[in-house]
Amino acid sequence: MKRNRSKKLNYGWVILGLIFGNLFVEGGVRNTQPVLLPALRQNFGGSAAMTAAVFSASGIVSGFTAPIIGRILDRIGPRYMFPIAGTVILFGWWASSFASHTWQLFIFYSFIATLGHTTIGSFSGTAVLAPWFPKSKGVMLGLADSGNPAGQAVITPLAQYIITNFGLRAGFQVVGFVFFLMTAPLNLLLQREPPYLDPGTNIMDSPRPNTSYDSPSQMVSEVNSDDSVSLSESPGEFNAMNEPTVWLLLISRSAASVSHQMTHLHILAFFVLAGYGEMQAAGALGLAGLIGIVARPGFGIMSDRIGRETVFTIAMGMTFLAIVVVILFTGGANFWALMLFVVLSGLSDGLSGLILGAKAADIYRPDVLGRVMGMVDVGRGIGWAIGGIFTGMMFDVYGDYTLAYWIASSIALLSIAAVWGIKLVQPQS
Repeated sequence: MKRNRSKKLNYGWVILGLIFGNLFVEGGVRNTQPVLLPALRQNFGGSAAMTAAVFSASGIVSGFTAPIIGRILDRIGPRYMFPIAGTVILFGWWASSFASHTWQLFIFYSFIATLGHTTIGSFSGTAVLAPWFPKSKGVMLGLADSGNPAGQAVITPLAQYIITNFGLRAGFQVVGFVFFLMTAPLNLLLQREPPYLDPGTNIMDSPRPNTSYDSPSQMVSEVNSDDSVSLSESPGEFNAMNEPTVWLLLISRSAASVSHQMTHLHILAFFVLAGYGEMQAAGALGLAGLIGIVARPGFGIMSDRIGRETVFTIAMGMTFLAIVVVILFTGGANFWALMLFVVLSGLSDGLSGLILGAKAADIYRPDVLGRVMGMVDVGRGIGWAIGGIFTGMMFDVYGDYTLAYWIASSIALLSIAAVWGIKLVQPQS
């Protein structure tokens, strides 16, 4: 029995590695956007707002499909969903490489590729991984989520190098193939259904054979009683839209995502306008990703020990400061201002999704977590839909990003209030 448990414990680390790879791709997708934006404007023409609309449309697709994907994930599991997602990403990116008009990018990138990277994104990673490590969700989700900044550190400068030296088409093709290799083969071979918790251990195990249950909800209620709220509904009856906690998680995720996308999508163009070179700016974003690889597990540990709300406040506070630094101190290509931005953004970027995912996993059972995280991920879709195009419109009107970035910094603070509001409405076990 001890030997069997050891094997199951070790397999949780395999799942961790797979989710890390998936989130490497997600980080690569998101963090190539600042590189793609000026390249698309150069190749297709059009205003900053029109070009940003390609990525905003991606956010709309992601927001509307995430709840559906979450529900499917709860039903059929990740073993086949994730490899299919990798194949869809490959098709979307390769098809985008042959686009000759912007409207074609709305089909191939904004719709097709987005279906793929939404499926293997942070919300599905949380739903699949969290049940394997019920006593240490924060640190394990932090380790997995370090795949996001790792993708930023590797893919952002790689994409910039390929586009600069070989063109936009090569950038889409090479990066899309890398994304496919990171997701499809290994997930198909190694992914397993998330099992249930053996009570009193940190090991996921099947229900004890000598125990009978009247329903799946009764089983999950028993095995998950230590960490998550035991809801009265069976999995089929549970509706995430009826949960006030879910709505506050969504609002917080939305505010954080709007703030991030308002600044991040245009950050390379902002730095170039401030006097930095394209490769210098892309390298700075890659360096921020390297910092994030270490920061995310660290903040995950902190959230397990001192509370999700406190760590979320620290993270969004650093996001606020990073934006303020960008506004006030980057004129004239100031090296130290750039480094301060790199450190602050590297420490804080992406933590909202990590911490909110851990918070959701604290509250809800594994068998409904896919639906919950699908709803919460609508907030990220809203950020993608609104943030980038709004900043682009303001740039087209005012000729710079200053006002848009000030608005983004204010919105970052709003997400903090929503997180603390969860303590007032979350269900009690």
